[in-house]
Amino acid sequence: MDEALPSTDAADQVAADFFSQQFAESLAEPDRLKGHGSSAPVWIDDSHAHSAWPNASWVTMGTSVPQVYDRLGSYGVKARLQTLWRDAHSKLLGADKQGQSQNTYHTKKKAKPFKAARTHAKTDAAASEDALASSHMKNVSEQPSDFVNAQQQAAFAVCNSYMDLFLPNQPYPVRSGEDPVLDACLLHCINHCSKTAELIKKTNQQAKTDRDFEAPRDQGFTRPKVLILLPMRNMALKVILRLLQFTQKETRADSIQGKQRFLEDFGPGEDASDEEELTERGKRVKQQQPADHQALFDGNCDDHFRIGMKITRGSVRLYSDFYESDIIVASPLALATKLTEDEEEGGAADFLSSIEVLLVDRLDVLQMQNWAHMTTVLEAVNQVPQGQHGVDIMRVREWYLSGHARQHRQTILLSSFATAEANALFNRMCVNHAGKARLKVSYKGVLGHTLSPVRQLFERIASSTAAADAESRFQHFKKHVWLRIKESGSSGQLVFVRSYFDFVRLRNFLKEEGASFVGLCEYTKHSDVSRGRSNFFHGRRHIMLYTERAHFYHRYRLRGIKDALFYQLPEHSSFYSELVGCLEEASSNSSSGGHAIVTVLFNKLDSLQMHRVVGNARCTKMLKSDSSTFLYC
Repeated sequence: MDEALPSTDAADQVAADFFSQQFAESLAEPDRLKGHGSSAPVWIDDSHAHSAWPNASWVTMGTSVPQVYDRLGSYGVKARLQTLWRDAHSKLLGADKQGQSQNTYHTKKKAKPFKAARTHAKTDAAASEDALASSHMKNVSEQPSDFVNAQQQAAFAVCNSYMDLFLPNQPYPVRSGEDPVLDACLLHCINHCSKTAELIKKTNQQAKTDRDFEAPRDQGFTRPKVLILLPMRNMALKVILRLLQFTQKETRADSIQGKQRFLEDFGPGEDASDEEELTERGKRVKQQQPADHQALFDGNCDDHFRIGMKITRGSVRLYSDFYESDIIVASPLALATKLTEDEEEGGAADFLSSIEVLLVDRLDVLQMQNWAHMTTVLEAVNQVPQGQHGVDIMRVREWYLSGHARQHRQTILLSSFATAEANALFNRMCVNHAGKARLKVSYKGVLGHTLSPVRQLFERIASSTAAADAESRFQHFKKHVWLRIKESGSSGQLVFVRSYFDFVRLRNFLKEEGASFVGLCEYTKHSDVSRGRSNFFHGRRHIMLYTERAHFYHRYRLRGIKDALFYQLPEHSSFYSELVGCLEEASSNSSSGGHAIVTVLFNKLDSLQMHRVVGNARCTKMLKSDSSTFLYC
């Protein structure tokens, strides 16, 4: 059984003392809060993650990875939330205990006492446990763990410590199913809202009964405490339905207000009717797309949405006003639009001033959209508001008043892989005083995923700064690569680019050179795409200029490729093997019978993509070697 937690009053006092001390330290060490300077902590390796993620290890800053436990009660999660969690995972938690024991941690240590260092909102709710929840806990006490697998258990432990967290190894779903790691993050968000509300409610009740009671500083400027950023409505549908499962049972008609409207707005909608109108050929093409692509774009793919959730003891209200909401679920595009629309009135970002937990899911998908919207939203979070909005200023915490809210905000980033933009966001805009933790993933590469012999030539170009990389890469293409393509005069040449800006530059250059080419990007009309693919396949156009975003959104099965040039490696390593697979089919049908050639341009700035494509070991050798060309067959 879990060790008993301390009393509510004692926990509140310990929490108040701790955060008063933290605030004093933050004023004395401003460089530490900014995340730079001589006093900034350094990243340290921690092998604690090996039992949960065999291909990754923890890297932490400021503190170590916390201890993990099998039971939610050990983390101070309210009993009512434990009941709802177990009900939502009843099928998975009821699986064979032997199989589950192989996928979970089993620590023999007793649960540690409550630690106020984890959060200013972390208070004990044992006194308010209802009889039903207590009874349910007794019935499931024999279960070995409250978690589905070791990854979920480790993720919740780090979330509950209130460290900033970056998990760049979340695989794309291959079917519409549950995401254990995301579930752990959502439970943490609900638990945080529940405990902050419980703390404020207790203070209000004590102030009513005791006139001499001096209320502590236990609030922010505004009510919203959790912000969840997602790329598309289909993901928001799954996340909000999961939040509702973890928050409220539908025992009454008004238990969840606005649910029907929500299902209509975020459900399949017009996409379902469009799918019914697809021709047999269209349906066959869609079925041939990879499973992860079908699952990712299944349902409503609109990227403009925002919705507030107000949580009370007996009900949940959807579509609540942002200033009355506990959780805001939105896309970066929708929030950036709202900030721009309300900018003239003043205080456009006030509802984001007191965000304490920021969760971003599918960060890699957001990067395929407009990344500027992400930076716009994050810059607006935790700014000192321009209006008071009815708050009792004497109960606002000191760090809010002093403009240090960012240093007390937890940011959780979930992605399929790490990118330069994601790393910059995590390093520069996540400055939590509680520390940081991220997974460092080890890759084996995808070079061996080709089924027939293909010569893969990696050509290292001169290294330069990030600002000058685009120009130096273009000059290398003009002086060396383009001459080889021009002299060969053959058709079936694919040129793959990662950035749309590089696409525009190469397109203009090919026009100036009078080259026979077709350009396919994310903005190309469907009719032009069909015409261009046909011209390329039949040899009427010798070169195809193709962007990563176009492949991400459509996953075209390109035909007629004889040779391929990767002007830049894709962020998605699977795209490399897919495009090489298209080339393999084309070369096998070629009358020449020769092997196809894949040429890749790279430098040290492409190390993240190189690790995923060639593997960690090869990438290290290729970047440090005296040779500038590397051939793999």
